[in-house]
Amino acid sequence: MAMPQLEHLKIFLASPGDVSQERKHVFKVVEELNRTVASDKGIHLDVISSESALPGCGKDGQAIINEQIGKMSDYVLFIGIMWNRIGTPTKRAISGTVEEYRRAKRTFDRIGQPNIWFYFRSMTEGLKKKDELEQQEKVRRFKNSYSKNGIGLFREYKNPSEFRDKLREHITIWLNQRSKKRARKSSASLKTAASSSTNKASASKLKSDENSTKASATLSNVTTEKQISTSKNKSKSTTNTKPKISKSISDSGAWVLLNDYLFETESVDKNANHNLILNIPVVDAEQEANLRKLQPISQYYSKKQISYAYQNNASIVQVESIETKSIKGKTSYIVTLKPIPQSHGYNIVNYYGYSYEDTAKLKIRFLLLNEVPKSQEKSNQSTLNYIIRGNEYLVKSKGYVITDVWKKWINEQQMFLINARLAAVYFLKVNNIVEDILDLKISFTSKNVVTVNFRAHLKQLYYNQEDSLVEIKGKCTLDSEN
Repeated sequence: MAMPQLEHLKIFLASPGDVSQERKHVFKVVEELNRTVASDKGIHLDVISSESALPGCGKDGQAIINEQIGKMSDYVLFIGIMWNRIGTPTKRAISGTVEEYRRAKRTFDRIGQPNIWFYFRSMTEGLKKKDELEQQEKVRRFKNSYSKNGIGLFREYKNPSEFRDKLREHITIWLNQRSKKRARKSSASLKTAASSSTNKASASKLKSDENSTKASATLSNVTTEKQISTSKNKSKSTTNTKPKISKSISDSGAWVLLNDYLFETESVDKNANHNLILNIPVVDAEQEANLRKLQPISQYYSKKQISYAYQNNASIVQVESIETKSIKGKTSYIVTLKPIPQSHGYNIVNYYGYSYEDTAKLKIRFLLLNEVPKSQEKSNQSTLNYIIRGNEYLVKSKGYVITDVWKKWINEQQMFLINARLAAVYFLKVNNIVEDILDLKISFTSKNVVTVNFRAHLKQLYYNQEDSLVEIKGKCTLDSEN
């Protein structure tokens, strides 16, 4: 008798090198479950990690690893682990682990797979070496960003053995839930098949009796008319139903802002020269026309400099090239952008008694909440207005304030949320107001009112300066009169 064929499911493991014991536990736990729970359910789990990659050359190490581990869509589960180290920087991310996570997150946002689990070990206290402290701080920032940005839920543990026990429990629960879902789908399919079989048998029996056939024909006509009427009503109802629109956004997903245009990307990568490579699938003729407007006029003219914002990062970029690629009839634009080094001289430290932190908060509140503090003294009021709208900006605030964006997208709520978030990120980053954006959530509370939750590290003025955290929460009334 032939043995039933096992369904192979791939798990990707990502972590820096300081959690080697936990990595061993992942392989041991999966091996154990393959002999017990997974085997009973007809499943075999395969763990893949960067260690599985073969040597190579011609590209940076992480790029070689990315090619060999393949598409993240091939994996059903992504397991990330961190302790005191973020890992070694790559040409595209702060570390290889973070780059692998971002690849998984982009794929999950697009197709709902792989599931992403992150585990953080309690950090070691009392580290003294500069490198260790810098690595630990980077982990802390990534952890805060992961939890506060509405990205997902992580689990903490104290030691490798606790991690092992948690992982075994989590994978067991996941396998059981997966089997239940598959069982429900299978049961529904069997019911459909049984119903179809019964209907066929009934039809055969009716055909054998002439009188029954005539009666059945009459009944069938009546039933058909009712079905057609019901179908028309359902169709009309579906046509009139508006698509579901999100009333809140904390992550701009795959959308990118290039000048005044929004494009949904297939991927955003960095090459060996630190250039950004955007893959933008063609949607319609209008989108193509907007992309062509960004195209350099010719190689003899200066290349265009445009605004660029993606997720929590932004910069002024130079358009190096815009090319097209077609696969199986589907066309994409490949846009190559070169980030322009920014001057750090656009932060005024003090304004007539206002500290650097004070002025940063005033600028952020104006941008996100359209808030201008009122002063009883005219001279002080003019100072406040200059702080907020002054000429020291590399990028002027006009057009980037959340109420300005609303005027542009007043009839498209979802696009307003995406554009408003990316515009704010661009203004704050390019003008060197913030270093790292940890949380930026915009939510509708009524037709013309949104709430904004914002957390970020302010731009450091001095090398040894500690991070200064700013938090802004409030309501913004959107002006719909214009």
